Parts: sequence; C-alpha cells; structure tokens
Amino acid sequence: PLSFLIGNFVINLNVLFIIVFTFLIYNKKIFGIKLLFIDKVIISFFIFIFISGIVNSTFFTPNVGSGDYTILIKTILYIRYLLLYFILRFLIEENKINFKWFFISSFIFSLFVSLDIFYQFIFDKDIFGFEVVNPRKLSGPFGEELIAGGYLQRFSIFGFFIFPFFFKIKKTYLSLILVTLFLIYTASIILSGNRIPAVLYLMTLFLILLFEKRTRKYFPIFLILTSFVFYPLYVTNHNIKSNFGNLVNVSSRIVKVFIADNFSKTSKVYARDMPAQYREFKTFYGTWLMNKYIGGGIRSFRYNCPQRKIIKDNERATCNTHPHNYYLEILTDLGLIGLILSFTIFIIIIYNSLIKKYFFKSDLSFNELIIPFIFIFIPEIFPLRTSGSFFSTANSTYIFLLISIIVALSNKKT
Repeated sequence: PLSFLIGNFVINLNVLFIIVFTFLIYNKKIFGIKLLFIDKVIISFFIFIFISGIVNSTFFTPNVGSGDYTILIKTILYIRYLLLYFILRFLIEENKINFKWFFISSFIFSLFVSLDIFYQFIFDKDIFGFEVVNPRKLSGPFGEELIAGGYLQRFSIFGFFIFPFFFKIKKTYLSLILVTLFLIYTASIILSGNRIPAVLYLMTLFLILLFEKRTRKYFPIFLILTSFVFYPLYVTNHNIKSNFGNLVNVSSRIVKVFIADNFSKTSKVYARDMPAQYREFKTFYGTWLMNKYIGGGIRSFRYNCPQRKIIKDNERATCNTHPHNYYLEILTDLGLIGLILSFTIFIIIIYNSLIKKYFFKSDLSFNELIIPFIFIFIPEIFPLRTSGSFFSTANSTYIFLLISIIVALSNKKT
C-alpha cells in the first residue's frame, strides 16, 4: 500500500525486490509449484501478449514508427507480472506471507490519505503543502494526480477486516470502530471527487453485506450511514453537488446517445451533444478494427488510435493514451483473442472463489481471509465502469496481486 501511495517507481522496485529475493532464497523450489488449470490459462494469456508484441513490432511497425520497438520492450517488461503471480502463489501456499501486516498497512495508509484529504478540505492544502488543483477533486498526498479516491477504494476495505480478523475486541467497541471507519472513509472518498471509485467502494461494501450472512442484518444501518454522510456534504458543498449530481445526468446521456448513435437510423447525433466520456470510449472501435484478432500490442492505443479510419462525422479525431475502460483497451491492444483469454481468467477466478469456495463452503475448507479480496476483485473487473489503463504499472500490479492471492487462498485446503 505504501508503494501505491508513493508512485510507480517504488511499485516497480517493490515488485522487483519480491521477485529477486524470492528466487535468491527459494531457488528451484518455486518451479515445483503444481500447475492448476487457471495457471495454464494465465500462462497462455502472457504467451499471447508476447506473440502479439513480436508480430506487431515486426510487421506493423508503421503504426508506431519505423524502427521503433517500444511495444516489444513494454511487452517483455510486462512478463514481470507473470513472475509476480507465481511467486506470490508460491509464498502464500508455503505460508510465508503474513497477511496481518498487509491488512495493517492498508489500514494505516488509507486512514492517512483520508485524514490528509480532510486537512486539505479545511486548509486548502494538505500536510505536505500540496494545494487544491481542482475545486471539485481533492488529491491529498497525491499532489496533482487526482487519484485519492481510487486509492481509498482499493485499500480502505481491508481496514474494516483488521479487528474482526486479527484482534479480539468486544462487540460494542468493534461496532463503534467500524462505524467510525466507515464515516471517515466514506466522507473522504466523497471529498476526493472521484465518482467511479466512490460508487465501486459502496458497491464492494454492498456486496459484502449482501452475501455475508453475519453482516446482512447491518444492511439498513449501512444505508442510513451512507445517507448520513453523503446528504449533508451534497447539500452544503457546491463542488460536491455539481460533481456527483452530474454523474446521473452523464450516465443517462451516454445511454441515450449510444442508442441513438448505433441503433437509430432516423436521428442524427451531433458531436456537441455527445458526452465527453462516450466520445472517449468510441475511439476504441476504429482502433480495434485495425487489428481485430491480436490487437496492436500492449500500450499501442496511443500510437494506433490517431491513425484509425474515422467512420462517422461526429467521431472524435484526437485520442487519449487509452480508451478508459479495461475491456475496450484489451480489445484494441490484444484483440478478440486477448479479450477471450482475459475474460476466461476472470470467470474462472470468480467461479473458484466466490461460487465454489464461498457460496458452497464448508467449515474445513474455507479461509475467511479471502473475503475482502473476492469482493474487491469483482468491482475492479466490473465491465460498465471508467478506468485507467489496464496495462499501467499501478493497475496491473494491483490486479495480479488480487489474482495471485485469490487463486492461492482458493487452492488452500484449510
């Protein structure tokens, strides 16, 4: 969690240390790991990424620039996540990972980010001196990067599980702690102005309360507390009202424009009437058509999108670095084959953990540590959401961190 707070360089350094030192300490033992079916699918996914990178660098270099092997280099470096996956699987199955420290770390740093956002909200700058760069979005310790809400969505959930999992506390005190944490996390993620992370955070808690029998009775309290936090902030703060009030409007406009633009032959949608998010998503289609089956190689969207054929008059001519949706990006970078492989990985993981391990659990074969990881993973791969690049350092590290932990814990007998 601290690595994600500091930035990509430290995340990569952390990943490198985990890989190198595990190999130095355990040597050949790592290669003795028993391959599961999901392992073989993940290996196939990375082999395909490598093939796509080689093919695109060899035959389609004009899309990038003559003699430019950027895609191939990024493809080779991306293999580190396959190593990270198997190493974490090995360490967890050998009981070498102390999850208590991961949960405590997540709790400490997500609480720090929350309190820093409160400080920035009150004094217009955080404790490090970072000033507010956007009145509608507070970044806290992230400075000019407006990603505080995404950080809280990913790591704050673990804070709710520290005390019931690792510390013996009376129910009265436990309830008070959990309510306090919920108020702090929820208020800070709303103040961050990151709308999708806020929705995914509440979605994660909703799923836990819905499916976990022991917490289901607290669902009405969850709704009351959510309203108690959100409504006063929404009514009293113009920036929050403008930011979150616009979310429903934008979502409905995207749906209407999508239907009119793709299924209606009579109505014409003008560029000025299109929400910016829809135009962002739409740039994927022409880019995907350039190489439908194997894509353009990872992180190739920024190179291929400007060269795509503009199909409609109202289509956006300029491009971002990615289409802001995991699945659309996978389609453009890895084509239909890459999408099928990645979707297969997600389905197998959900089946083996949520359905097979969680819904049909027995007292002798269920590890409760898996609960937060399962319910954080589901919103992470939720198709109808905006997102950063799937292949970015932070997102790929986090996704394969979740995947390796869920697969390893699902495979443990006790």
